[in-house]
Amino acid sequence: MSWRHTTKLALRGWLAGATFACASAHAAPQPYPTALRVKLLAAPAAATAAPAIGIYGRAPAHCAPEVDRVTLDGTDLGILLKSARTGCDVRRSIAFALRVDPAASARLPLLPGQVYRVRVYADEDGAQSLLAFRLLDTTASAAAPQPENGMWWSQAGAEAGAASAGSGASMEFQDGQIAVGLFGFNDAGAATWYFGSAPLDGRVARVSLVQLADGDPLFAPLGNRPTAEAGPRLEIEFSSPSSARAWLVRNENGLDLEVRPLALARSRFSTAPLANAWTGEWVLVPDEDGTPRTFEFSDSSSKDAETFHLSDQAHDASLDCRVVGGTRQPDVCTLSVAAATLADFDQVGIDHLVGRGVDGARMRLVRVPR
Repeated sequence: MSWRHTTKLALRGWLAGATFACASAHAAPQPYPTALRVKLLAAPAAATAAPAIGIYGRAPAHCAPEVDRVTLDGTDLGILLKSARTGCDVRRSIAFALRVDPAASARLPLLPGQVYRVRVYADEDGAQSLLAFRLLDTTASAAAPQPENGMWWSQAGAEAGAASAGSGASMEFQDGQIAVGLFGFNDAGAATWYFGSAPLDGRVARVSLVQLADGDPLFAPLGNRPTAEAGPRLEIEFSSPSSARAWLVRNENGLDLEVRPLALARSRFSTAPLANAWTGEWVLVPDEDGTPRTFEFSDSSSKDAETFHLSDQAHDASLDCRVVGGTRQPDVCTLSVAAATLADFDQVGIDHLVGRGVDGARMRLVRVPR
């Protein structure tokens, strides 16, 4: 079965999504470039400096593309390429390399330490055809969240739209590598899944997925080796240890043709009050010199639907968290002792929180397994 055929039976819901968002569904015709690669050439030397972007690929002789226009909207970076339409030798391809300076080209200020969503387009007689999509992270690796292992589920999001029931991912992070099992439904409504692994580079991972086929039934193991068929690519941006944005990318012949945005979060199984998920024993660990401190949060309360409060009466400590609107996931928590703030955490997971103390030192609050 070809990748084109498996795409025809593509994952329904947010995996297939009926239509992929944010991209043209037709391939760019010759003489446009093929086999594009997009990479970050250099991280910013200063907090306000712009990263340089490298674009590499192949094009018909005499028709290598040039950068026509660069646009920047927040962290969405669009690069439009333009090629000659006549005089191309399509029988012979040549390698090309382009350097893009977003700050100089777009003449817009860039946000420091961000994940940029880079889309490269071809100019097709005034219309734009997607050629490549890539997440590029300019954040220092030390500041990146470490994703928690477990089940991650589809969530509603401004870009992703409504959540898709029964769809999600299983993620395992080990030794700098992230393994992802992506599951959902095909057009016939049958369950289907993909698997892949990739290095975690700062906040982002670029996971090429495969679909296994022709394996043994669970109740009739025969020892046959399943075949692996190329699937889509999943580009993931982790915003906290338990929340992420992702983009499912369909690639053919080295070109990214369609992109579907997703929202994922590691969710609790319990139906108990939300605050209960953060009760138990925790250890505050400074990244720099400092003595770890232990807290036992047991008493919980909620002022309203958007906040909850945990207390450790033995240490006169409290943990106050703000819940993201429309979700069951905190985005900010504050640890206080004797009514004085000790640390603020902006990376909130179920098993660990990352933030900074009042002196600016990086701190982690880690759950002690029960």
